[in-house]
Formats: sequence, structure tokens, C-alpha cells
Amino acid sequence: MTASSQTQPGALPPELPPQPHPVAPLHQAFPASVSEAAAAVIDAEMQENGAATGEELAAAETRAGILFDPASVEAAVTAARDQAHAEDQAELDAVRAELADARRELALLAGDHRRRDAVLRLCEGRRGDDLLLVSAVATAAECGTTALDGLPMTLTWKRSPSVPENTDRVQQVTIHCESSYGGRADLVVDDEDRMALASLLDAEVIRDIHAPCPHERGCGSDDAHLDSNGVFGWARVEVAGIDGGPRWYCTPQCVFAALARAGEELAAIEETTTGGEL
Repeated sequence: MTASSQTQPGALPPELPPQPHPVAPLHQAFPASVSEAAAAVIDAEMQENGAATGEELAAAETRAGILFDPASVEAAVTAARDQAHAEDQAELDAVRAELADARRELALLAGDHRRRDAVLRLCEGRRGDDLLLVSAVATAAECGTTALDGLPMTLTWKRSPSVPENTDRVQQVTIHCESSYGGRADLVVDDEDRMALASLLDAEVIRDIHAPCPHERGCGSDDAHLDSNGVFGWARVEVAGIDGGPRWYCTPQCVFAALARAGEELAAIEETTTGGEL
């Protein structure tokens, strides 16, 4: 043994305590998977404490964010659920408040509309220079009703209608009338309603051209004179192009209806012959 290999006399230096090896948090380890992260945490804990116990390993994994306390997780989920429920309830309460305000505004508007209509009904049919009692107007504006509600307005025809031309796009008739208060009133009748109204007003003058004669059972036949008391005042008409020969009609209105029917029949024959081409 040489002199260089011998230990020099004197006191030995104090033994240094083992240095701890801190476990890196999970977000700094960047593991590829949870199992690799857990293995890394366990290896680091065992290197630090040697043969670490299961409790120490579990504590290390909890600190690294791999293990979670079920109670803490449940508390966090419950808190988040309660917060979301509170926010939804607050939003629902706000919507209910807005709906209640909208209903109140709608009720106010409906009341104003009803009172306005009552005042207009009170003025309806009157002349522009007519006078109304203040009490009547105030009652209509306050209650939304008038003393005449439920009673029809009486109109008198002024014997002057506005009849459209055949070339007018809108076939509309305006019948000029006057109310019982002397105000102007117009009855407007469109399209097919014109003929329907005329038929209801006077079925003797205007009726359906295909309806049977309401006077004589044999009207429109070729032997009508045999079933009637006489043919005085009757008309015998034969339409060219219509088969069946001449026929007897008891009134001019029946003659007009027969001519109208013949016109329809001739138009149908012409359309069939030409194939509907103009």
C-alpha cells in the first residue's frame, strides 16, 4: 500500500443529508398517456423515499393531479350544477317579467282600441256638422260601448250606383246610400256577389238562367199552349243553331234566360268544333 492511498489522519467530514427529489407536476411532465404519467410519478416518489408505501404513492399521484377525491369532485359538480340552475332561474324570471309587462301593455292597448271603436261607432253614419252630447262621447270613451250597440244602422239607397265597365280589372259595384242621420254610406259588392245580391233583391227580375220558370209549368216547351189557359202575352222563340225548334215562353224574363242559355250552348259548340283555339 502506497502513501498516496492511505487516509490522512484527522476528523471525517460530516455526512450530508440526502437531497429531496421533487415530483414534477403533471402539466410539466407532458406524458403520452395517463399510465405513463402515473408511472413517472411513482418512479420519482420511489427514488426520493426508497421503498415508498402505497399511501405515499397515492398522495404523490394526488399532488400530481392524477387521482381526485370523489367528495371534492362531487362537490365541484354540485356547485357547477347549482350555479347553472341559478342562472337559468334568473333568466326565466326575467322572461316571465317581460311577459307580464307585455300582457299589461297589450291589455292597455286593447282597452284603448275598444274605446276608440266605440267613439267611432257613435260617430258612424252622421253628417260632418252633426253635434253629439259630451256625455255620450265620454261614456263611449270610458266604457267602450254606446247606447246603440247591437242595433243595425239603417241605410237608404240614393238611387245611384257606380257600375264598372266591362274592361275594368276589378268588377266592383258601389251602391250609394244615406244613413238615418244623413251621413254618406257606400255598399260595395264585388264579382259574383253582384248577381247573388240582385237575385236576392228581386228574383222576378234577375234569377239564375238555368232555374225553372216560377210561373208556368210548361214554359220553355214546344207545346206550352196546350198546358196553359192561353198563349196571350207569350213569346215563341227559335234560336238559330240550336236543335229543338221554336219554344214558348210566358214572360220576357224567360225569353232572356232562354237566349242566355242558347248563347252558352253555342259557345260550347264552337269551342268543341275549334278545339278551344281562338
